[in-house]
Amino acid sequence: MNGDKPNETRADGALNESAERAAQEAAEQAERKAQRERVQQKKEAEEKREKQRVWRSARVPLAVALVTVLVYEILENIANVSNAVGTFFSVLKPVFVGIAFAFIANMPMRFLETRIFQKWKICSLKRAVCQVLAMAFLLLIVAAVLFLIIPRIAESVVTLANGMDSYVESLTVWGNDLWDKLNLNPAIEQRIQSVIGTILAQMDELLSTLVAGAAKFTVSVAATVVDVFFAAIISIYALFNKEKLIFQAKKVVVAIFSERRATRVLEVSTRTNQALNHYFYGMIIECTILGTLCFIGMTIFGFPYALLISVVVGITQIVPIIGPWVSALFGALIILVSDPSRVIWFIALVLVVQQIEANVFYPRVVGNAVGLSGIWVMIAVLLGSGLFGIVGIVLCVPVMAVLYTLVSEWVNRRVEEKRFAAGMRETPPTEEEIEGMTER
Repeated sequence: MNGDKPNETRADGALNESAERAAQEAAEQAERKAQRERVQQKKEAEEKREKQRVWRSARVPLAVALVTVLVYEILENIANVSNAVGTFFSVLKPVFVGIAFAFIANMPMRFLETRIFQKWKICSLKRAVCQVLAMAFLLLIVAAVLFLIIPRIAESVVTLANGMDSYVESLTVWGNDLWDKLNLNPAIEQRIQSVIGTILAQMDELLSTLVAGAAKFTVSVAATVVDVFFAAIISIYALFNKEKLIFQAKKVVVAIFSERRATRVLEVSTRTNQALNHYFYGMIIECTILGTLCFIGMTIFGFPYALLISVVVGITQIVPIIGPWVSALFGALIILVSDPSRVIWFIALVLVVQQIEANVFYPRVVGNAVGLSGIWVMIAVLLGSGLFGIVGIVLCVPVMAVLYTLVSEWVNRRVEEKRFAAGMRETPPTEEEIEGMTER
C-alpha cells in the first residue's frame, strides 16, 4: 500500500500540470480573442470616423443641393404648392384658432390661479373653476362686441354711406366759401378741387365696399360655426392640459436635438412665449384705454360717428407707429365729409388723447415689454405685413423683439470671446454678463 503512494503523487502532479496547461491555453486563447476583438473594434471605430468625416465634408454640399432642388421645384409648381399649403392651413384652421384662443384665455386664467385662487390647492377643481371663469369673461367680451358694438358700427357705416350725397353737397358749399375767403389762384383751386373730388369718390367706393363686406362677413360668420365649435373644444382641452402638452413638446425637442441644442430651443421658446404674453397683454389693455378715451372725448364735444371712429382708433393701435396715423386720417376724413368745420378740432382731440395714452398709460401698461427702437418696429411691421398679412402685423413686433435679443446676445458673446482670446479681458464672458449687455 505504501508503494502505491509515489505513483498517486506522480499522477496528481501530472493532472495538475495538465490542468495548468489547459488553463494557460484557455487564457492565451481568451487573450488572442480579446486582442482580435480590440483590433476589430479599432478597425470599426476608424471606419466609423472615416464615414463621419466623409459625411461632415459632404453634408453641406448635399444640403445646398437639396435646398436648391426643393426651391426650384417649389418655384416651378408655385400654384400647386400654394393651393396645397392653403388647403392644409384651411383644414387645420380650427386648430390654429383654438390655440390662439387658448393663448389669450390663458392670461386671465393664470391671473385667477395666481392671484384670486392662490390659496387653493393645485388640483383639477381649481383649474376647472379658473378656466370656466376665464372663458366666461372672454365670451362676455365677444358677446358685447357682437351684439352691442358691431350693430352700431354697421348702422353708422350705412348711415354714412346713405348720407354721402348730402355730405358732399355741404362739403362743396363749405369748400366754395373757403375758396372765396382765401382767394386762391384758379389753377391751384381747380387742382385742389380735383384732388378732393378724387378722395371723395374713393371714399364713397370704400364705404360701399364696407357695406357689402359687412353683409358678406355676416354670411361667412354663419358658415364657420362648425369651425368655431371645434376651435372652442380644442382651446378648452389645451388650457386644461397645458402642462401636459408643454411637457410632451419638451420631450419631442429633447428627443430630436442634442442636449445643447435642445436647451437652446427651449430657452428661445420660453423667451418667445414671455414676449408674446407681455406684448398682447399690454396691447389689449392699451387699445381698450385709447379707444375708450377717444370715445369719451368725442362724445363730450359732440363729434359725429364717435363709436365707429373710436373702435377704429383702438384697433389700429395694434399696428405700432403706422396705426395711430391711419386711424387719425380715417377719422379726419369722416369728420371732413360730415362736419367739415370741426375736422381741425378732431385732429387736435386725437393728438391730445394719444399723448395722454403714450405718456400716462403706455409706460405703466406695456413698459419695456418689447424694447425695440422705432426703426426696428417699422421694419418688423413692413416685413410682417408683406409676408403674412394681418397675422404678420399682429405678431411682427414681439417676434422681432425676440430675434433682436438673440442676435444681440450672439454678437456680444462673440465680441467678448474674441477679446478674451486676445488677452483684453481676464475671464471669459458669462451668460449673466451677456444678458446685461443686451439689456443695455
